[in-house]
Amino acid sequence: MSTGNEATERSSLLGRDLPRPNGVVQDHPIFLRVCHAPWGFINQTTLVVLRGLILIYLTVLAPMLLDYKLYKRQDGDSPWRIAFQFSTIAFILLWLYHLLAFCWSYTHLYYPDIDEEHNTWESVLLRKMSPPEQTITSRNRLYFSLYYTVSHVFAFMNTFIFWAFVVPKGHGELPKERQRGSGDDAGSLEAGDFFSHGWFEPFCVLNLWGYTSLLALFEIMFLNSIKRQIPVHTHIIGLVVLLCAYLGWAAFGKLFIGRAPYFWLDPEVVRYRELMFAYCALFVALGPAFFAFMYGLISLREELAEKYGSPSQDATPDGSQQGDQE
Repeated sequence: MSTGNEATERSSLLGRDLPRPNGVVQDHPIFLRVCHAPWGFINQTTLVVLRGLILIYLTVLAPMLLDYKLYKRQDGDSPWRIAFQFSTIAFILLWLYHLLAFCWSYTHLYYPDIDEEHNTWESVLLRKMSPPEQTITSRNRLYFSLYYTVSHVFAFMNTFIFWAFVVPKGHGELPKERQRGSGDDAGSLEAGDFFSHGWFEPFCVLNLWGYTSLLALFEIMFLNSIKRQIPVHTHIIGLVVLLCAYLGWAAFGKLFIGRAPYFWLDPEVVRYRELMFAYCALFVALGPAFFAFMYGLISLREELAEKYGSPSQDATPDGSQQGDQE
């Protein structure tokens, strides 16, 4: 049968105490907080349905966005350029997060106790889909917190960079007469032309550089009870390192396929090296900036949920009381 640690890990979420100052561990595993919304009008069944619908939507959307990106290629462009685009990475990270969130929420609700002695393929699959065990020495909580942060910060950054930098610089308009654009600089804006190319291109543009951020906002505010990230400096350092790694990946893409994912990463477009370095520094600085934005959203949600959210869930499904164990 299930071990004691596993029963605790997959049991019902307890009370929603606000986090203490940095350095104090969360009272409940982050994996379980993904499986519980902070609002009374979103019970666990509703949450699983919402997560399933979101996952289906993103999964159906993925091949459409791939087709859009392939269509937007200039003649002679390598299809490999898609792998170096920030929008591609941001979408994949968000899709993987919602895949995990759905699997954990589903098994946490319908299969909270899985017999470890059963080796059937159903039992093995359910164990793989279940929230991980959380032990005192495990760093899985920190790793998932970093992933949760990165997947949502990248979504916000992807939207902001496109509408605040790419489009105003003239690299984000729908091409007239079906001319082709390039990379993450190929998008759309011109009010008169935005919907003049049918529904497909505007639909893909709005999803790739807009709706994913709204989905990230909806996730943070309504679909999970994850507390503010601790320690803060570790998350900021992790973001900065990953953003620097992306710049290296983009530079490799420029050498490999001959085209940079953004115009400001192309020395042929940005003639001054100092200006290109300034763009790169600003790109990296956006990570901590949007981390602060995300941190503020979580803080706001915690305060609102404390006042107007669901009542404290102090009992396990069988009605017994359970202490604050991790």
